[in-house]
Amino acid sequence: MINFNEWLSWLLENSDKNRKGVIVVTIWVIWFSRNKFIHERKVQSLEEIVTFIRSFGLEYRSNAKNLKHPQLRSMVKWSPPPQGWLKINVDVGLSIAKKRAVSGFIIRNDEGFIMGSGFQGHNLVHSVAIAEALAVLHGLQFALDLGFSNVILESDSRLVVNNIQKSSEDYSESRPFTWDAKNLARKFQCCRFQFIAREGNRAVHVMAVEGMRAEGDLFWVEDVPLKALEVADSDRRSGRPP
Repeated sequence: MINFNEWLSWLLENSDKNRKGVIVVTIWVIWFSRNKFIHERKVQSLEEIVTFIRSFGLEYRSNAKNLKHPQLRSMVKWSPPPQGWLKINVDVGLSIAKKRAVSGFIIRNDEGFIMGSGFQGHNLVHSVAIAEALAVLHGLQFALDLGFSNVILESDSRLVVNNIQKSSEDYSESRPFTWDAKNLARKFQCCRFQFIAREGNRAVHVMAVEGMRAEGDLFWVEDVPLKALEVADSDRRSGRPP
């Protein structure tokens, strides 16, 4: 007799693309409703469930559509922020089996030079969305600790960026962390959030991978590990105006 995880893996492996999408959305709806009941003792109404399905379904279809056009995504490149601004790029490494996540971040100025970087580990993390939201928090906090005032934070999680940007009620499981990100953003003179495709977020992805291999948290000022520096230098060269 197989357990739930084995059954779910078999179901995903033996389903077509459309059915996989339905399965993913259904699982998220069940998980979200379960969290609402356990943590808030609230039974969701049909209207709330439909709203969540629509929101998550749109995100899923958007990501699926992007993946169908790799020739467009391959053209995405990192670009420097406006003069006088800093750009914070964040990404995560996540091991579902170990329930461990590592958030990585790189801060660069308007010329593409490194102003700060680091990665930080987290235990008992079971969700990509929560891990991505934690990365946003730690990137913002490090930039604030360094005294920067005008920042743009980029993440390749469209869901997390949208949840931070929207003014309506956030029904996602990462809500506590997106609330914290909004509050932290108010401590800057100016703070913006924007989505970037994974292809434009390569340097910080390398940071997250390095963090998964490390045993502890590490931070740098005006520096970055060599592998990430190579990618950041490539970004800087390609980001220069012709």
